[in-house]
Amino acid sequence: MATWQSFLREARRFWEVARAIDAPGYTNQAVSNAVHAVIAANDAFCLFHLGERAAGEAHTEAVAVLRRACRGTRFEPEATRKAHQLADVLQAKSLAQYSGRQLDASAAQRIMKQAERFIDWIVAALPTPEPDETERTD
Repeated sequence: MATWQSFLREARRFWEVARAIDAPGYTNQAVSNAVHAVIAANDAFCLFHLGERAAGEAHTEAVAVLRRACRGTRFEPEATRKAHQLADVLQAKSLAQYSGRQLDASAAQRIMKQAERFIDWIVAALPTPEPDETERTD
């Protein structure tokens, strides 16, 4: 069974790839990886706080689960802003993956910035997971 720690690790990996390929001509690929990073980060947060994550394909469900995970916690005051960031990034998925044309640089930059803010918030909101076997270098 996947844990919040495994989802957080995946979020970091997707985000590293998104940043590495964020260059002209690769906006869709960078944004697609940023979307996956945000989804995995949201899943980590929701698993940690609720013990569940969004299971369906509807992005509105992911936003709703995030709001529930924030309810009654110190994160509740930020929930609306973070839900908007999440929704903003998730809306870019179709454009980046199914439109057949590269996103323009300004749109991609805006989405990447929203993704970075969301992921940074999640990372700061969760404990640092122990390294898994694939991360050990000894």
